[in-house]
Amino acid sequence: MAQYINPQLDLEQIERQLHGSGRVLIHDFFKPEVVEALAVAVGQIDWALTYRDTQGDRRLDGAALRALTPPQKIALTEGILNVARHEFQFSFLTDSLADAVRRGDAGLLSRFMRWMADEAFLSLMRKLSGIPEINRLYAQATMYSRGNFLTAHDDHVGVERRRLAYVVNLTRHWRADWGGLLQFTAADGSVLDTYFPHFNSLALFTVPQLHHVSYVAPYAMGERTAITGWLIAA
Repeated sequence: MAQYINPQLDLEQIERQLHGSGRVLIHDFFKPEVVEALAVAVGQIDWALTYRDTQGDRRLDGAALRALTPPQKIALTEGILNVARHEFQFSFLTDSLADAVRRGDAGLLSRFMRWMADEAFLSLMRKLSGIPEINRLYAQATMYSRGNFLTAHDDHVGVERRRLAYVVNLTRHWRADWGGLLQFTAADGSVLDTYFPHFNSLALFTVPQLHHVSYVAPYAMGERTAITGWLIAA
């Protein structure tokens, strides 16, 4: 594990903060050469759009997205926004690293997920979080571009025991006024904390915890890329 992670990290301080508030943003988590390679690999993905419609979760692969006519794109966007007006909604680009591993892909991102799913990394996450039952991991690459968002939710689902959520931030250049910020909120809607997607930062937070990713503005001049997922108990 040491060959990937920044050896200068103060793990005891990270552990204290995560135990105290249930969340932490760790700057410079990986060695520079590791995060640079991950950023390049994510930049080569043929992204799919994931979102919800009135029937449930949907996914449009890269070919299907490119085949949409302008009127179809407008209709898709309006359908996404209409769901968001009334219930939980998300709209962002994704690529499942878990699916890539199951297919036996040998690319860098698949190897990275295998490393994250290895006992050494899981053991570190158990130590930092104080959650001993963590024993597996889900990972996906994500990209938030103009018009993408993730509305308020707490990551709890009944079919799996998510214990810790994570975000490996791979965005080289970003501005807060472009949106795409990970924000934690109270029950009354007050913003308790905001995590800017600093390049080579790792966000960790316990589940359940109310949060959202703010709407990416139409004038944003970039994309917010990351590897995200959950650490799960059996």
